[in-house]
Amino acid sequence: MLKKLMRVLLLTLLAQTATLAAAQATKVAVGYVPAGDWLPALVAKDKGFFDKRGLDVTLTKVAIISNIPAALMSDSLNIGVSTPTVLIDAAESGLDLAAISGGTRFVKNPAIFSVVVRTGVTVKTAKDLEGKRLGVPGMRSIADVLLRKWLLDNGVQPSKVNLVEASFPQMKDLLKGGTVDAVAVLEPFRSRIVADQTGYRLADYVAEVNPDLLGGVWVARRQWLTANPKAAQAFRDALSEAADFIGKNTEEARAIELKYLGFTTPVALPYAVGLNPADFELYGRFAREVGYLQKPVDGSKLIWK
Repeated sequence: MLKKLMRVLLLTLLAQTATLAAAQATKVAVGYVPAGDWLPALVAKDKGFFDKRGLDVTLTKVAIISNIPAALMSDSLNIGVSTPTVLIDAAESGLDLAAISGGTRFVKNPAIFSVVVRTGVTVKTAKDLEGKRLGVPGMRSIADVLLRKWLLDNGVQPSKVNLVEASFPQMKDLLKGGTVDAVAVLEPFRSRIVADQTGYRLADYVAEVNPDLLGGVWVARRQWLTANPKAAQAFRDALSEAADFIGKNTEEARAIELKYLGFTTPVALPYAVGLNPADFELYGRFAREVGYLQKPVDGSKLIWK
């Protein structure tokens, strides 16, 4: 009888402790776009890495990454995904956002970004793209800036290529319908286009520009970061643990990706939490070369310490 009573008291105490911990957890609204680049956050949520650090994280799927800054500024989100070029433009526009963690890097192997040309259109070099209609996922996006840089590096003025906006999910249909001749596309959309011969890979253009570039970043308002420094650090630490988990538990991580996104990325992405001012400054130099910026970027001002 005494043992049974002690067990009831212990279970009651544990329940009260859990309730208290939940009440004291910091609520964090996190926005992500449906891509494998942000898998560490999905894993951290699914495996309880946020919970054990006192974070009550709500994940919200956002269709277009360019909508994230507005959601952060309106406090609809506390933390969201972004790219170096979007963050640079946000800073240029006076939005006080800062990067708190890296997401992925673009590397040579595996190269996840390519120019893919519609089957039936003959393109062998960058020069052959002159006069062609090429879809990019947003002007001034990371894909657009690096594509323009790649064209310049190959002796092609971007103005001689008809660049049009096309979202990644639309690209395959636009190629099939002949609306565009080529696209600047990444995984998993690239594999889907190439698999049924809708198009063929011309060049892994991002890797040709630079074989090791910062890809995605996690950002937040400085106002929120100043008010919640422990939560910001805990978020970063949870992502780091999740990235380590993904590396050691590939199949389970893929299952989590499928659960949240409805698909899995066919290549292993290089997740990297660390941030370096030089990464942003390099993008700033590229943006100046293609005519998007007039002055250098101070990368240190874009990173939350």
